[in-house]
Amino acid sequence: MKNQILILLVMFLSYNSLAQEIERSKSNLPTISEVTAIMEYATGWVLQDNGRWLDEPNKILLYDSEQNRYADPLQKLGRQNFKQLELREVLIGDEQYIVLVIKYTGGSFEFPALRENFHKTNNARYVVFHAIKLQEILSAINQFNEPVAINLDVFCSDNIIDFDNKQLPTQIAFNILRVAKMEEPSKFTMIFAIMPVIVNGEKLFRFQYVNLFNQESIYQKYLLPANKSKHFERSYFEVPFQDFIDFFGSVTVKSPNFNLQEPSSFSDYFKRGLLRFERANYIGALTDFRAALKQNPDTDSWLLYAYLGSTQHQLENYNGAIRSFEKAILLEPSDETEHQAWIKNYYNRGLTNLMLGNKQEACNDFKQAKDLGLTDETALKLIKKQCKGKFKMD
Repeated sequence: MKNQILILLVMFLSYNSLAQEIERSKSNLPTISEVTAIMEYATGWVLQDNGRWLDEPNKILLYDSEQNRYADPLQKLGRQNFKQLELREVLIGDEQYIVLVIKYTGGSFEFPALRENFHKTNNARYVVFHAIKLQEILSAINQFNEPVAINLDVFCSDNIIDFDNKQLPTQIAFNILRVAKMEEPSKFTMIFAIMPVIVNGEKLFRFQYVNLFNQESIYQKYLLPANKSKHFERSYFEVPFQDFIDFFGSVTVKSPNFNLQEPSSFSDYFKRGLLRFERANYIGALTDFRAALKQNPDTDSWLLYAYLGSTQHQLENYNGAIRSFEKAILLEPSDETEHQAWIKNYYNRGLTNLMLGNKQEACNDFKQAKDLGLTDETALKLIKKQCKGKFKMD
């Protein structure tokens, strides 16, 4: 029951409440989110040395037309290919970062000199960069035929040969933690070039990604205005306009309107606590919610106590969570738009009572939540399952 607590998700004081399961972090590794968007198809275009453009799904072939015509298994993989692009989120410290994962096909010959016994591999290249770079990417939406090149200022990256999909988030998290402790800039960065175009009346997005050493003398030439168009002179990937927007627009970039590193007011601490809670940094969230209470011990914010209770529940301080939910219940809001979110305090207190073995008290709380109009289907199913037999509510 610990991970089925109803999370209010009231980011920056919005009352759009959702129910979801939260996994409690079992280590100090940063929590990599689930995949927020997937791109599985793009047309790869290349201008060959014979002057002809050649296209291939999810692949940019070689410049040499003869090699393309008589390609061996390695050459058939092209200059670049991908099977899937993924976006994820991660919080590093208190800053929002993005993980771009490029899953592609690689391989090698057992006998390279003879070009024999080729073995394919399923590889994953990823880059971690600050979320604000998404805003730069999406700012080019209406700049048709105007190439844009962006240095993603990569925090860390890696190329994993024959990756295990289940282990990939953990591998990324370990690398982030290692780099964060080293406090050294990444050895590599990525230049992401984009250009929206209109072809035969259809809006499309062209893009290229280039992995480079993170040295200004190397990457700067890729960013010069005179060179931006060169990214698209000989090769690029092309996708429908809306597919590109849906992919890179799948993450909401959170731009706090306060000093994230040095909060100074009740509101600042509360907002940072919400950011930390949303990313499963429950110890940090608890610290911030308590700091907010120190700023304003007499607050009538039921929401603060609701999140404090949810945080204590995740940290297995169930008695503390009960007290916080009780305080939140006492501070019933007069605003009807908050009422459905406020009702969930009864349900959450019920879940906490279940963790303490107080099943009758839990079912009493669940009944109160139902009587007040709880609408969450997942919660109602759990209530029906838990409260039957001698604990039946009806």
